[in-house]
Amino acid sequence: IELVEKSGFGFLRKIPAISLDNPLISALVERWRKETNTFHFTVGEMTVTLQDVALLLGLAIDGKPVIGITHTTCAAVCEKLLGKAPDSNYASGGMVKLSWLKEYFSHCTKDSPKEEVEQCTRAYLLYLVGSTIFSTTTGNKVPVMYLPLFDNFEECGTYAWGAAALAFLYRALGNACVKSQSTICGCLTLLQVYYVLPLLSYLVLQFIMLMGSVS
Repeated sequence: IELVEKSGFGFLRKIPAISLDNPLISALVERWRKETNTFHFTVGEMTVTLQDVALLLGLAIDGKPVIGITHTTCAAVCEKLLGKAPDSNYASGGMVKLSWLKEYFSHCTKDSPKEEVEQCTRAYLLYLVGSTIFSTTTGNKVPVMYLPLFDNFEECGTYAWGAAALAFLYRALGNACVKSQSTICGCLTLLQVYYVLPLLSYLVLQFIMLMGSVS
C-alpha cells in the first residue's frame, strides 16, 4: 500500500467497481464530436476536463508525460520487472492478460522479501491501470508498455497519469463515435460518474425548490 501511495495511485485504488450503464454510455458516445472533444447536447456542449479527472480519480494532472516504448513481446520486460514471464496462453503481442497478473501476483505476505513486494506492486499497478484508466476494448488485457514506468515508484509518482487518462478517454470516444465501431475502451467509470453527478445535483436542487414552494 505504501508503494502504491508513493506511485500516485493511492486514491484510484480505493474507488470501488461500479456497474456500468451501457445505454447511458452509448447515448454519450452518440453525442460525442471528436472535432471538438465535446458532447453536443440540446443545452450546449460539455466535456470531461482535467479538473474532473483530478477530483474524481485523484490522479495527477501536472507532471511528466506518460510515454514509453511499445513492446511486441511480453517476456523480456515481464521477466525483468516482475520476475517471471507469462506463457503463450496469457500473452499476445505486447499485451498480457489481467487474469495472469491476478493469479500469480495477488498473494504477498508480510514476510516476503523486498524484491518480491516490489514485483507484486508493479503487477498490481499494471492490473489497476489496465482495468481502469487504460482499459482495452477486450477488457481482459493490458499493454506491458506501462510496466517500465513502475520500475521506480517515486519517479512513477511524478507522471501526469490523470492527463494521460483523459487523453486516452478522448481518443477512445473519438474512435467509438464512428459508425463502424461497436466497442469502447478507457475509463468508463469516469465517464459515467461525470455525467451522473451533475444530474443528481440538478435533481436534488429541483427537489429542494419544490419542497420550498410547498412549504
